[in-house]
Amino acid sequence: MTASELDDGRRYRGAAPGQRQQERRTRLIDAATDAFGIDGYRNTTVTTICAAAGVGKRYFYESFTDSEDLLLEVYRETAARMIEAIHTGLREAEAVDAQVRVGLTAYFQLIVDDPRVPRIAFFEILGVSPAVDRAYHDVLDALVDICLALITPHVDLETHPAVSVRTVLFGLVGAIVIIAQKWVLDAYRQPMADVVDSACLVVNAVLARIGPDGDRR
Repeated sequence: MTASELDDGRRYRGAAPGQRQQERRTRLIDAATDAFGIDGYRNTTVTTICAAAGVGKRYFYESFTDSEDLLLEVYRETAARMIEAIHTGLREAEAVDAQVRVGLTAYFQLIVDDPRVPRIAFFEILGVSPAVDRAYHDVLDALVDICLALITPHVDLETHPAVSVRTVLFGLVGAIVIIAQKWVLDAYRQPMADVVDSACLVVNAVLARIGPDGDRR
């Protein structure tokens, strides 16, 4: 019996059609996360993903229009994991400097614990299409929103309006992403504690300048 026949019958017997479709979709996303995160998006075919997921190829198109559509979903789920790691870290501390450290530690810990995450989020997502580029920038926006919520209570908005602060935070998020990319490209040679210290230095330098006690020149 083939995998596609199992999809139609015994494996999901008793489940509603919508539930079966969702289960197939989840298996395709899981298989694609492995494939894109290990072999790369451009080295992976729909046929390969379907085989790994144990899903007949015709079922692929009930959930995704093409491999790029699947890449977008994989990227969104990967980015959500990164954002959740940061949020989890932020909930573990109260003082802003401690929040910065625990949030960044959680971010870099996920990157080192699951190498699929940085490959998908930093490399495979780049240069695919305008639609994928927009998704990448949407995630940057979400990261800036996290930073803005974190530091707004500590920013002198009379001197630094919110629109100006947001622009600064785009540069800050870009700096953190570049630090993470370089760490991955260097095969994690630098100890994670040093990477976190470096990222914290960048963040704290910005906070020191735009906070209420910062230099207003």
